[in-house]
Amino acid sequence: MNKITYIFSGGRINKANSNSYAEEFFYGYKYLKDKHHNNISIIEFNNISGFLNKIEHKLSKAFSLPLYIFSTINKKNLKSIKETDNLILISESAGFASLLPLIFFKKKYNIKTYMFVMGLYSKKINYKILKIFHNALISLLVSHLDKLYFLGIEEYNIAKNRIKKHEKLVFKPFHIDCEFWNSKDLLNSDKNQILFIGNDGNRDFNLLINIAKLMPDKKFIFVSSNDKLLNLELPNVTVLRGSWKDGLMSDLDLKKIYHDSKLVILPLKKSTQPSGQSVALQSMSMGIPVLITKTNGFWDKVKFIDNENILFESSSNPDSWVNKINYLFKNTELLNKISENSSNLVKENYNMKEFNKYLEKELGL
Repeated sequence: MNKITYIFSGGRINKANSNSYAEEFFYGYKYLKDKHHNNISIIEFNNISGFLNKIEHKLSKAFSLPLYIFSTINKKNLKSIKETDNLILISESAGFASLLPLIFFKKKYNIKTYMFVMGLYSKKINYKILKIFHNALISLLVSHLDKLYFLGIEEYNIAKNRIKKHEKLVFKPFHIDCEFWNSKDLLNSDKNQILFIGNDGNRDFNLLINIAKLMPDKKFIFVSSNDKLLNLELPNVTVLRGSWKDGLMSDLDLKKIYHDSKLVILPLKKSTQPSGQSVALQSMSMGIPVLITKTNGFWDKVKFIDNENILFESSSNPDSWVNKINYLFKNTELLNKISENSSNLVKENYNMKEFNKYLEKELGL
């Protein structure tokens, strides 16, 4: 028996059993569940209340890490971890939520551990005096992991300079469910909607708002739970509350919004984290061109080529974005080329089918 246990943040079990959601944010769970259903399970960690919650919050802020270290500690979860052969941690948050059980159980029960990384080595340090402890906690977690899968090449390179055992490190960009994010017709010339999606702190919401203000003749749709956007009152902007975590909007709902859009824009702050990755790949898979800030954290600087399969903008000046968007709306031939090329690129290189087979092999199944 080769038992597999995933550790997710709360709310994923219901989504995993629904046809309204694509596969990618379950990191192979749906595929493995279909093939090895008797040997796979999920542990969900949730925000705890009371005194321990306050401790977690203070520790997380002090050490600039998601230290939800008490969130998986109960008899049922500890039993599941002790009995598993393979523990799959879908983020550094899940990693730290599992740290105490790993310290006590990993060697004793010979548990193989795998973690997906997006942002572990690009955290903003709140208190410089505590940086040494920040790094020590990361090293402690890494010492209890067998493999780290990096979703961005820049963060992978940072880790190679900090972790001696390079065999632990794998650059594995995010893959998406291309069968779900699929459109029978690619870019339609009748579309005129510009779409933005996102909530994370690396999105440049101020730049986004200024772009929309400078383009009153264009129709914008913002899908976000960010307060700046939710309180925005512009006649040319429709704001829809939504994030993957809150479940207010399913992937099926989002797919319809993609389908009705002409262009996806992703203004980002400068960062080494691969922000916007899932949105960009979903959009491109459906043949909707993406205009995104070119940051150091962009996940693959070789396969993605400006004006061929994606559109990059280096400037944070809203006028530069406005000029580029206006040019694109007039250049149907360029948009159609990028639509077709981007869809082909994602389906050939970032397809969840390939990732599922890779993970199955990694787990020795």
